[in-house]
Amino acid sequence: MMNTFFEIAASLLSIYSFLCFFRIILTWVPEMSYSKVSQVLSNICDPYMNRFRGIRWLRMGSFDFSPALALCLLGALSSLFNMLAHGGRISIGMILAMATQIIFSIISSLLVFVIIIFAVRLILILVRKNEYYSGSYMLNQLDSSISPLVYRIARTFSAGRRLTYKAALIISIIALIATILVMNVISGILINLLINLPV
Repeated sequence: MMNTFFEIAASLLSIYSFLCFFRIILTWVPEMSYSKVSQVLSNICDPYMNRFRGIRWLRMGSFDFSPALALCLLGALSSLFNMLAHGGRISIGMILAMATQIIFSIISSLLVFVIIIFAVRLILILVRKNEYYSGSYMLNQLDSSISPLVYRIARTFSAGRRLTYKAALIISIIALIATILVMNVISGILINLLINLPV
């Protein structure tokens, strides 16, 4: 009986996660933001998602990463209910492992999002053949938001050399991808150690 309850709860959380993800995607498309589907999803998802807005450390310039935290928590709860449905036991080690997984998932999600933004900006530079495109207000806003971070990351690996914006973007993208790979290895080892704790 309880197994069925946990299975249903896990399935409902997975469906709700998908709806929240779809809602986030629709907010990126201005034409879809005010559609009927978007309004329905807003009524379903926003009460939950809004609980995470305003967390300062989840903001980078004009970018808000609070949806990543909201989705990670839903995923963690779904995993917990799945484990309980299949006869898993809850231990201190399991709780610590799940907390560690949530933290690493949030950090990875943030880094992937930053990589995507950097990659899009790099593609625009390669297509337009110039570093800064002064004719676009949106690109100027994007550059003012991300360039301090791009140069901060790139300077770590440039040995004091002056870098073009394009070179700094390339170095930053490679460094962030390497960081994610290393984090995945470390988190996998740490989570396995925590799961196998005797308590």
